[in-house]
Amino acid sequence: MTDSIQQLNSIEKQDELSRAVLYNLFASILSRKIDDTWLDEHFQTQLQFGFPESEGKEQLLNSLKKALDSKEYYKEIQFDYDQLFIIPGPNLTFPYESCYTHRNVDKTFGRLWQEPAQDMQRILKEWNIQFAEGWDLIPDHIAVELFFMAELCKLKAEAIDEEQLAIREWQVNFFKTHLQIWVFEFLDRLEVKAQSDFYRGVAKLLRDFLREEEVELIV
Repeated sequence: MTDSIQQLNSIEKQDELSRAVLYNLFASILSRKIDDTWLDEHFQTQLQFGFPESEGKEQLLNSLKKALDSKEYYKEIQFDYDQLFIIPGPNLTFPYESCYTHRNVDKTFGRLWQEPAQDMQRILKEWNIQFAEGWDLIPDHIAVELFFMAELCKLKAEAIDEEQLAIREWQVNFFKTHLQIWVFEFLDRLEVKAQSDFYRGVAKLLRDFLREEEVELIV
């Protein structure tokens, strides 16, 4: 009986760590444009086995393979990131919760640094979340919210008993109040606005992953 419980705990721990890896990967993709790391063949092989099956997975990986052979296409992916998240223009896709959940009176996207950003700032401070050097994103950026979910998964993997249940409750509540209410609209927009198969694949793959999370955590 004890062996069975230990085996079950080990499976649950591995599941949490696997979820953490995926949340972190997506956070990394959306926090900045890709660098040469993504062109490493060994790393691409790891992604092949690490990402869940999805139409978006094939688009993303095929795009990276193409970038490996073509510096021009690699630059196109990088420029696509700029057009999607940095440069004002027709392809700009706001990656901030505030823009979607606190819209203007005319229903256009809202301003930055509204309640969701302030709440995220409080949460990150409460959990003492530390970011890698160079991360200077507004707290309700999609990458920050995904990174926080990754941290919760890692913490839950090491927790026991009541602490584990408390972290699970945090996962559920955070997903409901800081992801579910806007992220799918964001990903739909990202897929439409993206000019490269890489970011179209990201949108599809992340949507599929978060729909599975939605079922696991909420439905």
